Amino acid sequence: MSLRLMLVFLVLFMSLMLFYFSQSFSNKSPSYSFSPSASLKPNSVHVLVVSSWRSGSSFLGQIFNHHSDVFYLFEPGLPTWMKFKKESAELLHYPVRDVLRSLFTCDVSPLWQYLPNGGKNIGDLRFFAESRALCTLPACPSFIPSEGYDRSNCYHRCRNTPFDKMAEICGTYSHVVMKTVRILDLSVLLPLFRDPALDLRILHLVRDPRAVALSRRSFPLDIEDKIVLKNEGNYKKDNISISRVMGKICKSQVAINKVARTAQALHGRYMAIRHEDLTINPIQSLKQIYNFAGLRLTMDLKQWIYNVTHEEFKGENGFMAFSKVSSNVIQRWRTALDFDSVKDIQQGCNEAMDLFGYLPMRSMNEQKNMTVKVIKDEWYQRDNQVIRFKRDCA
Repeated sequence: MSLRLMLVFLVLFMSLMLFYFSQSFSNKSPSYSFSPSASLKPNSVHVLVVSSWRSGSSFLGQIFNHHSDVFYLFEPGLPTWMKFKKESAELLHYPVRDVLRSLFTCDVSPLWQYLPNGGKNIGDLRFFAESRALCTLPACPSFIPSEGYDRSNCYHRCRNTPFDKMAEICGTYSHVVMKTVRILDLSVLLPLFRDPALDLRILHLVRDPRAVALSRRSFPLDIEDKIVLKNEGNYKKDNISISRVMGKICKSQVAINKVARTAQALHGRYMAIRHEDLTINPIQSLKQIYNFAGLRLTMDLKQWIYNVTHEEFKGENGFMAFSKVSSNVIQRWRTALDFDSVKDIQQGCNEAMDLFGYLPMRSMNEQKNMTVKVIKDEWYQRDNQVIRFKRDCA
C-alpha cells in the first residue's frame, strides 16, 4: 500500500473517531446556547462565605439571598462530596474549587457530571430553593408575586425550570454569592484570586465550637464526618466522635485565617466575623458585611434581619429558627453539655478559641454561672486587623 493511500485511510479513520466521540458527548450532556462571558455584568463582585457545619452559615447566606442585587447559591460543593463519598476532604478541594470558579462566572456546566439526570432541571440541584433568584421571575414562570419568596412553593413550582436558565439568570446580577462548609484549606483557592475574571472576596464565619458541638448532636453528619477525618491518623469508620471532628474543623478554621493574614492576594479581600456578634448585634454586623461586599443596605433589609433575630420567627419547614432573646441562643451549650464534653472540645479547639475570642470554662460552676463571660468583646477581622468594640457579651 502506497504512503499516500495510508495517509488517506488515517485521515478518514481520525475523522470517523472524532465524529463518534462528538456525538457520544452531545448525547450525554445538555446543549446550552448561553454564553456566560457575553452576559455577565461588568465589574461583577464574587463573595464566598466560608464556614463549618452548624455555625450559622445558612443564616448568613440568607442575608445575601434577600438582597435584590445578589444571585445566591447554597452549598454548590455538596454534589461533588455526595458523588465521591469515599474520598478525603483534601482531595475533594480541587473539584469543588473548579465548580466554584465556574459558577462565579455563571457557567453551570461542571455540575453536569455530579447531578442526577445530568443537570437537566434546576430541581436536580438539591438546595436550589434556597436561592431567591431561582424562585422568582424571570427564572420561574410559575412564581406568584403576591405570595413573595417561599421555599416550599418554589420547590414544587420551579423544580422543572431548565438548568440553562440558571446560567442565564445568574449573568444579570451584579453580585454572585455562594456559601460553603466544604473548604478546609483556603490556600487551595489562591489561584482564583489571580483570575482576572473574578473579584473574589472571602467572608469567614466562625462560631463558638462548644455551641457547634451541641448543634451537631441534633444534626448527625455521618458522611461529612468520614470525609473530614479520612486523612487523619488512626482513622477508622467506627472511631468517629464529635470531639475528633471538632478538633479537625477548629484547626482548619485557624489555618484559613492564617492564610488570609499572610497571603498578599487576599489583602482587602478577607473578613472574619463571629456568629455570636451577628446574632447579638445584627444591624451593625449587617452594615459591616454589606460594606465589605459592596452592597447597599436598605430599610427593608434592616427590618428583616431585626425581625428574625428579635422575634420568635421560623422560616418554612422550620428553616432558621431564632429566639426572642439572642443571648440565650449563644449560651445554650452551657446548660445542655456536661463539663467533660466541654473540656474535650476546649482542649481540641484551644487555638481557635483563643484566636476568635472564645473564653474557656475552668469548672462546672463557672460553666453554669451565666454571669461569667464566654466570649470577648464584639470582634471581627478585616484587612489583617482585629477590630473590637467596647461592649462585653455575657
